[in-house]
Amino acid sequence: MSDTQAKETILIAEDSPPNRKILSHLLKKLDYNVIECEDGKEAWEHYLKEGSVDGLVAILSDIMMPNMDGLGLLKHVREESKYKDVPFVLITAVSDKDYIIQAKALNVNGYILKPVTFQRVTAKLKEMFPAKVFPKLAG
Repeated sequence: MSDTQAKETILIAEDSPPNRKILSHLLKKLDYNVIECEDGKEAWEHYLKEGSVDGLVAILSDIMMPNMDGLGLLKHVREESKYKDVPFVLITAVSDKDYIIQAKALNVNGYILKPVTFQRVTAKLKEMFPAKVFPKLAG
């Protein structure tokens, strides 16, 4: 398989194990490689800060997490030249205007509201990647 045919990768930062598992399962069914992180700190320090993530096409992150929240991760990503243009989606139950304003200022690409569902995830991916053909899934 050549580099141009390598699977696309999506990094997930989500502190809730059930939500992380649901997201990972959905993305794998949609033929993505998935990197799962328990919080923004793990995502940043173990994957993004040191090197590059092969085939990274998007980052999905919860807003409210311990150690480093989604806004902190988004800030780091936008300050790093090799990731500044990677689509970043916040997963949230939060409707706090301050978070929304901060996220917009950091060029967030969108939101997925909790509870995370197949329909919400696929709708956001189709919006972000209109040219991509997604596999048809039963469900």
